[in-house]
Order: sequence, then C-alpha cells, then structure tokens
Amino acid sequence: MLYKKVMLELKSRIDSNEFTIGDTLPTEKELMAHYSVSRITIRKAIEELVKLGMVEKRQGAGSTIIGKTMVGSMLSLKSTSEYLIDTGAKIEYKICEFTLMDADDELAEILEINQGEKVYFIRRFKLINGAPSVYEDSYMPMSMYPKMNVMSMEGSKYHYLENELGFEIDGAFQDFNAILPDKHMCEILGVSQRKPLIQLLSVGKLVDGRIFEYTKIVSKPETITYKHYLKR
Repeated sequence: MLYKKVMLELKSRIDSNEFTIGDTLPTEKELMAHYSVSRITIRKAIEELVKLGMVEKRQGAGSTIIGKTMVGSMLSLKSTSEYLIDTGAKIEYKICEFTLMDADDELAEILEINQGEKVYFIRRFKLINGAPSVYEDSYMPMSMYPKMNVMSMEGSKYHYLENELGFEIDGAFQDFNAILPDKHMCEILGVSQRKPLIQLLSVGKLVDGRIFEYTKIVSKPETITYKHYLKR
C-alpha cells in the first residue's frame, strides 16, 4: 500500500539525524509535494506513526516527533528504560499475570534449581510513548525473591534488582529464535498471527554465579531493533 511506503520512508527520516525528539514534521502540504501523493495518503501514513508511538498530533501545532526506533546493542546488557533514557521517550509497564508455578525439568535446568521448586511467572508488556512495543514472560526463582510482589515489577526490573535488592548483575546468556505470535501476543502488540517475530531468550546471571531470571522477550519490530557490529 502506498501509505505504508510513505510511512516507512518518514520513519527512516525520523530515525536519522534529520530530526530530533520535539521537532515538528513538515506540513501535510509539504509532504504531499515531496512524496507526490494525496492528503489522505499522508494522513494515513502519519496515523501509522502515531500508532508506533513516534509521532503525536497536536491541535494547531502539526505532528510532533516524540520517539524514535529503539536500537539495542548486543555489546552490553541494558534494560529497555536504560536504552531510552537519552531519547526522552516515556515507558510504561503493564502486568498481565503474576503467579507462582512449579519448575518443570526444562525450567529447573535453565534456572539451575531443583524440579518442583516454586518460580514466579510474570507476564507483562511495555508501552513506549503509549504504543505497546515489548511482550515479556519472565521466570524467577521464588527463593531469591522472598518479598517480591506485583508492584516490584511495575518498573524497571534491573533497577529493582540492583537498587532495592542489592544484586550485582554479571550479564546474561542470550539467544534469538523466530516465532509465530499467539492470539494474546497479537492483541497486545497489534500484529498478525501470520507474521513471524523475533524472540529474545535471556538467562540472567549474578556475579556470584546464581541465575536470577529466564526471560522471553518479543519486541514489535517497527519500534525496537537489535544491532551488533562485528569486528574482523
């Protein structure tokens, strides 16, 4: 569709150095002339950018840029909020499920605990500038978090672990795989069940060697990407 093509070109310009957060996009008339398309096409393209949390339409002030695509580097372990700290973007956390479960064989092996030990299961998603962008399932050994509650996960997980619990995080083993999103994931992220998504599997380790979490992270590709520079 033509408006999708225009949206992707505008998105690329927003992510480049051409614009900064707080800038205003060119007027509809200017964009119509630049892309040689109709007003309806421009408006549809901008609406798509609004849904991605990149643009905000303000009465009498045009379309203001409020966010850029988050680029995660694979060179260091950072939380979503740490990646966004310099962008001015707003992040919100919504918890869908918070419960205790028994670790099966696979989960016990990953977390290096005994089968049947209690594990917290936390399903939450993150909104960046109001747009649902990250879907996250975490498994965390109950024995390490005797006072954990729902409110503990309503903010940055790493902030809670390091600043409230005093944990020293060493890093994480991470892997990627492709998945087809389930119905709930599609509803939250607003994607098609037929569109494959990249899932990041992360096993976090403390300095003392303990495994503190196993997390499955699925990001909406239009809002978050991962890049890695390989030195020869």
